[in-house]
Amino acid sequence: MSKPGIISKHRGASGPVEVKLHSAGKSSVRKTGRRGKGKRGARAAKLYKQGYSRGYDEGVRQGQSSFGLLFEGVSIIIPTYNQREYVLKCVSSIEKHTPAPYEIIVVDNASKDGTAEAMLRKGGMVRVAALDVNRGFAGGVNQGLMMARGRHIVVLNNDTLVTPGWLDNMMACLDSDPEIGLVGPVTNYIGGDQQIDVPYSEVQDMWSFAARHNRPDPGKHRVTERLVGFCWLFSRELLERVGYLDEGYAVGNFEDDDWMIRVKLAGYKLAVAGDAFIHHFGSVSMKALGEQDFAAVNKGNEQFHSKKWGDPHALVAKTLQLAHHTAQANSSAAQDSAHSGKTDPRQQMSTKGSQDGGPKPRRSSDFYPEGCFVSDAKGDVYRLAGGLRRKLNIPVPRGISPVQVAKPDLLGIPAGDAVVSAGEIRGWPLEVRHVHVPSIHDSATGWTEGCILAAADAPEVRYQISEGRRRKFATVYTAERWGVHSGHVMSVSPEQLHAIQEGLPIIAPPQLLNEDL
Repeated sequence: MSKPGIISKHRGASGPVEVKLHSAGKSSVRKTGRRGKGKRGARAAKLYKQGYSRGYDEGVRQGQSSFGLLFEGVSIIIPTYNQREYVLKCVSSIEKHTPAPYEIIVVDNASKDGTAEAMLRKGGMVRVAALDVNRGFAGGVNQGLMMARGRHIVVLNNDTLVTPGWLDNMMACLDSDPEIGLVGPVTNYIGGDQQIDVPYSEVQDMWSFAARHNRPDPGKHRVTERLVGFCWLFSRELLERVGYLDEGYAVGNFEDDDWMIRVKLAGYKLAVAGDAFIHHFGSVSMKALGEQDFAAVNKGNEQFHSKKWGDPHALVAKTLQLAHHTAQANSSAAQDSAHSGKTDPRQQMSTKGSQDGGPKPRRSSDFYPEGCFVSDAKGDVYRLAGGLRRKLNIPVPRGISPVQVAKPDLLGIPAGDAVVSAGEIRGWPLEVRHVHVPSIHDSATGWTEGCILAAADAPEVRYQISEGRRRKFATVYTAERWGVHSGHVMSVSPEQLHAIQEGLPIIAPPQLLNEDL
């Protein structure tokens, strides 16, 4: 944990990364206006140093004791780069039009225009993370998410102005349906169905329009398929289930679409609060790149998104269908067990709190392959198997390359007994020579747990067998991200493959360049 006003060094992909975490106010020692002379001056200086030391130590103690504690308010995260005047206006609008308890976390991506210094002078409820490299939108947001302490979280572009009632109305939309996980407002400048016609052309005329528009009206809340990431509201529970943004996207664009796919895979809906309007100046950071650089960044991110997800719409639709069928089967099995007097604890857990037997929210780890090895930022390695994470208390066996995942992902998986013997470990990915091959007539059963299959007519579409089901790797990139290559894949007939019941897909974990995540 970094102390307020103290510089902490972190190791990034491009070398050491310096992160300055500041609370409001100045962290430097205030110098006295006059210096005493002789013994009296020396004694005063000594007492001052002792008092300062005690106060500093007490501040550190209180910071450590409160670390990780949440408050019943909203953490508003604003990533920014070289847009000092915009972010100052944005923060001022929050302070004026947000009566609910909140904190503001400004993540400055190594700006050269004095943004961090200006925000430190701002004071109030502002916390500042001054990064010494530009981590882009995803990296900046992730830094803020790591620092956030609110029960709810808002991710907000620096080139916005919030208006009276903005947060209350978005919160009402979020609370209106437990299946809604992510809410966005409407605005004057954006893509998709969040843009509305406005009668003003000058910002000074915007405020009267916003006051009229933002009268609470639940009739203006609607479910949507996409929310642009210029302003999001969501709960900490959703963050813990979905995890951080993927930092594999350079600068900005498409990382918000990536995160929303994962939100929907987890079982949540997206919604627009039509009675919450905020003003958006419009992509000022991206425009600052220049037309040529912007086009190059956008094209690269689009290609990465396609490589990672393939057809995300089909993936989400299939996942929701599978989850619904599984929930119905579990509900029926639980009722049958209750009638017979035999109850399976796993079925009790899967339907607990369900009124309609519908699917429950999932976690990112539910989409990770069975038997894989993962590591955290500290280098601790775990094997994921049977819904548990088992820490390796032995050296990592040769040939196994753990994949780094974020702390929230790991903490969301129940802990199992530690692995203390190499004999407890099976290889990953499972080698073909260790796979039992059943006959076509018995193709639905008998497959070795964890083996990788592909139909002979579609060798690039790979599946893992887990609990008797075939789980599809979303793309070739996904399989490779988990260390699966063609040498691990057993070719089978399409009839054999499709005779196996289908389970949840396997997706790639987000790339995290900040090892503290």
